[in-house]
Amino acid sequence: MMPSIDQDAVAATLDRIDNLDDAGGFDVVLQRIVVDVAGLFQSAGAGLMLLDAESTLRYAAASDEPSRVLEELQAEHGHGPCVEALLNDVVITTDDAQHDDRWPEVAEGLASTPVHAVLGVPVHVGGNPVGSLNVYRDEPYHWSEREVEVLQRVNGLIEELIGRAVLAHRQDSIVSQLEEALETRVVIERAIGFIMRDESLGAVDAFDRLRRAARTQRRRVFDLAGEVLQRRGLDAS
Repeated sequence: MMPSIDQDAVAATLDRIDNLDDAGGFDVVLQRIVVDVAGLFQSAGAGLMLLDAESTLRYAAASDEPSRVLEELQAEHGHGPCVEALLNDVVITTDDAQHDDRWPEVAEGLASTPVHAVLGVPVHVGGNPVGSLNVYRDEPYHWSEREVEVLQRVNGLIEELIGRAVLAHRQDSIVSQLEEALETRVVIERAIGFIMRDESLGAVDAFDRLRRAARTQRRRVFDLAGEVLQRRGLDAS
């Protein structure tokens, strides 16, 4: 069992994040944060995923290669703990992602990695979920309420940093990615809502249905979402 997270370590990490110098670029700041998060949790790794213009989660920063694999598998398959945290806007935990039947394709892809227990929380900008912050352990593990609370506190600072960067219209690649995502998000979310109602699906499966249709037709998710709204006489602009 992992030792309890030290309160002084939490305070020091929060202070360090709050005072990061972003002169080297916002992408570098996020990378430094996930490394700090992994160290704070004494975990094997940590990662941050953010939406792109197609409302697909893409890794923005990862502390190590297995974290990147976890995030890339979720981007590929449209399922996983980080996707659920985003689309359902909830904290997600799994004691062992390699044996979690909620995400069989991701579980299979993780079989050759050290990724087991995963904890993910949704990241917000302007009150809207736009990503997921996660930590993982290299063995099966049950996350405590204390660990969830600490990750949410760290996440609050990340949300503030991202929100300020978006408002400042910084030219960093991640900020530009988020700005495009925010422009398309409302249309895609409304279309997901109709698909959920019409086909009795949850948010994750409804989005995956839309995403797969876009891939098959080689079109943008945003364009298909607009057509869903237009068929109902709604403005997709």
